[in-house]
Amino acid sequence: MAEERFLAEEADIFAPIFHRLLAMQWAARDAFNRHSRDKLKELQDLHTAVSRHLAEASQKVRSLAPRTPEEPKGLNLLETILGRLGEVNAALGSMADPIQKKIQGAVLFSDKAVSQSNYLFDQHGGMLRSLLDIIKTDNDFLKDYVKNEARNLVQASADFATEHEARLIEGLCTPQAAPIFLALLNAMRSLGQTETKLAQLMAEKP
Repeated sequence: MAEERFLAEEADIFAPIFHRLLAMQWAARDAFNRHSRDKLKELQDLHTAVSRHLAEASQKVRSLAPRTPEEPKGLNLLETILGRLGEVNAALGSMADPIQKKIQGAVLFSDKAVSQSNYLFDQHGGMLRSLLDIIKTDNDFLKDYVKNEARNLVQASADFATEHEARLIEGLCTPQAAPIFLALLNAMRSLGQTETKLAQLMAEKP
């Protein structure tokens, strides 16, 4: 597959999806911090829209006619990346339920849990922007950076869960907040795992 065509197809297919995923990330963050029902609905609506867009993008990739013997491999890779983006969409979409419970119950988190949650929201937003930049620039340094940082975020999610258990035992976190926080951390961990896989896939471009 010609590199120029591959990069052009990537930008055309993936950029709109990444922009929507980033919007989901920030909608989730705002809904979490402000107990905003409007932002929660935006997150849910975007999840539905991204699911539809991914299906359309996959159909478009399947309709592309290979022009060289090497192109089928590249097209298969595009479809695989779309599948991983579906996992990102699922991870972000899964945040809606715990955030909704936080809003409905007016559940307050400890300062530490709020700080850790926002750290993960912000860092994952940066990861998604970096993945989009990889599509635009094909930068090898950026691929390595995303892989390493995404792994760090997976570990951070696990570490925050362990710290939360200690705070719960000490009475610094309420029992009502515990399952909500852990559900968010689980979504963040899944997000980091998929970001790592995406960076690895993008490093395999023909």
